[in-house]
Amino acid sequence: MPQPPGSGTLADQIRALENRIDELSRAKPTPSACVVRLGGDASLPAGIDTFAQTGWVATYDPLSQFVGGSTGNPAHILVARAGYHRVHFHSAATGANATAAAKITANNATSVGNSLATDSGQIPQQGSDGAVLDALRSRVYLNVGDKIYWSNWCAATATLKASLFGVPTEITLQYVSSQ
Repeated sequence: MPQPPGSGTLADQIRALENRIDELSRAKPTPSACVVRLGGDASLPAGIDTFAQTGWVATYDPLSQFVGGSTGNPAHILVARAGYHRVHFHSAATGANATAAAKITANNATSVGNSLATDSGQIPQQGSDGAVLDALRSRVYLNVGDKIYWSNWCAATATLKASLFGVPTEITLQYVSSQ
């Protein structure tokens, strides 16, 4: 039968305290997640899917999943754990009144035909809000070694903002479960 705190012999209380300390000091598994942000504004040419290349920085990456890009070689996130993941790409594009889009693909940095997630919006003519885009997939199965790419597209020349009103342009890949 459970006893109230502070009851039992001193030896029982010390044993209970030692057990609790052992519980709390056990190594916790490192969560499989990766957050990558755009370090500075980037130009988006008109009518071309522009995959992330240079200028992206991992802000949380305990498993070293982020692979930086270079000109002509897109950045990507390498899946470290098989299972269901949540993937979210938030971005903001400003410029002329035009349609803009954000897309996330797996294992393909040249085509968005089989995207995992997409979003599109209109860049408003008035104000500086731009098109705020959120390509999101709450649950998608990914294998170890899959590469996650992200891109933006705009009907007219635009600027991909590193941050708009304090909200950063970033992609997050987060492990959810094995089933």
